[in-house]
Amino acid sequence: LELAYKTSIHASTNQTPAILEKGWNLKLPQGSLRKDLIEIHPTADSFKGLLDKARKHAVRCMEDSFAYAKDKWDKSHATPDFKVGT
Repeated sequence: LELAYKTSIHASTNQTPAILEKGWNLKLPQGSLRKDLIEIHPTADSFKGLLDKARKHAVRCMEDSFAYAKDKWDKSHATPDFKVGT
């Protein structure tokens, strides 16, 4: 879940936390499994599938969490009334 959080783009900054902290995105483990290999061991292939499913689920959870937090904020936030010169 932390990897999904650190590699997902946040609406407030339009950047990922990894970019803001380190200057580069973290390398995702499933990116190291190459598809162009002649023979992929079935265990490695199923592990990659498991990682892909876990990442997609984590991304969905993060999106749901962001939407929930935004909805709660929007419902309770009152825009302040600013007056010029005071």
